[in-house]
Amino acid sequence: MNFGLVGIDHKKTPIEVREKIHFYDKDKIESLSYFSEHFVEEALILSTCNRTEIYFVGEDIDSASEKIQGYLRDYFKVDLKEDQVVFLKNDQALRHLFNTAIGLESLIIGEDQILGQITDAQILAIEVGAAKKYLNKVFREAITFAKWTKARTGVSNIPVSISYMGIRKIEEEIDLKDQEALVIGLGQMGKLAAMYLLERGAKVRVSNRTYENSLKVARDLGDLEIVAYEDLAKAILSCKVLITATSSPHTIIKKSHIGKRSSDLYIMDLGLPRDVASEVSDLDHVILYDIDNLKELSDENLQKKKEILDKYQGEIQEKISEIKTWWGQTKVDPIMATADERCREIADMTLNYIFRKTNLNQMEKRKVEKIVRASIRRAMREPLLALKEMESSEEKTIAIKVMEEVFDI
Repeated sequence: MNFGLVGIDHKKTPIEVREKIHFYDKDKIESLSYFSEHFVEEALILSTCNRTEIYFVGEDIDSASEKIQGYLRDYFKVDLKEDQVVFLKNDQALRHLFNTAIGLESLIIGEDQILGQITDAQILAIEVGAAKKYLNKVFREAITFAKWTKARTGVSNIPVSISYMGIRKIEEEIDLKDQEALVIGLGQMGKLAAMYLLERGAKVRVSNRTYENSLKVARDLGDLEIVAYEDLAKAILSCKVLITATSSPHTIIKKSHIGKRSSDLYIMDLGLPRDVASEVSDLDHVILYDIDNLKELSDENLQKKKEILDKYQGEIQEKISEIKTWWGQTKVDPIMATADERCREIADMTLNYIFRKTNLNQMEKRKVEKIVRASIRRAMREPLLALKEMESSEEKTIAIKVMEEVFDI
């Protein structure tokens, strides 16, 4: 059994392609079922605002990788080039997962949101029946390790997030104090954006498709105004800064929403798929940024976070070694189960023969049965236990294959 990862390289793949390859829950359910039925033993999909990754377990993961890549091209009807795809296996895939969980692979180093997204991805894969023994073990270890690392380092307390970086990007152009700002979409990124804008003295209005969410954010953050979703067009006309961070599968802001402006409008689109149609940037007095623009920013805090998290590569390697040891041990489990069944069969035959040839009472029979069954089981299990405890190696792999042939597994 091998562990693999097929992902879309967000460093090489333009946002126009990335936003098309995005799995909503219905897509995950359909695709996970298909993967586990046709390509692999187990599968899990992690799809966020900046990444799409399929983790899987199987024997021939090279072949599975090619099939999954073909599936992505067909399912999303996208021209996905070879250099835009990442395929990692075993140690490399495990290291990538651990680095992703602690935030080292994120656009914003050390951010917390990815850990919740990984947890949600595992839960969904379990519910669909696509994540089983192997993936559940690996993801439990990665999630637990990430929580331990973040608690130990306090890296999440260093104030950097995608929303923060977006506000910083706009601040390079204007002073936000007393500026009219509108935030659309009040998930974690939108709520943080509203908070950062308030801290900088902006006059903040918020809007969400679910009005109750707007009320909750207003209670949490205080000094802001709620705009009904159906009144967005009017609110956009009067704002200086527009932040969008919705989970809409389609663009929600088009040229017609902006109109002709006589003063600059700064738009930060934090959605993926994007919330704002790209042609909006062609309008006069409109400055449009998206997630890719944030890659250009550098920050001392980002470097500090990276330096902190990089120190845990040794611990990650230890975890990888532990998983590989466990992985190797589980390969012996089916052999041991078959061996136990064979032991019972041999013991039954042996005891039947003994009881036919002797005249033992019930107490004597029970003693003999206990001795025979224990002796046969010990003789069979001791070498298998020794095999299970062996470190992963070519010799162990060969020994397992021999035992599988002996027991016809």
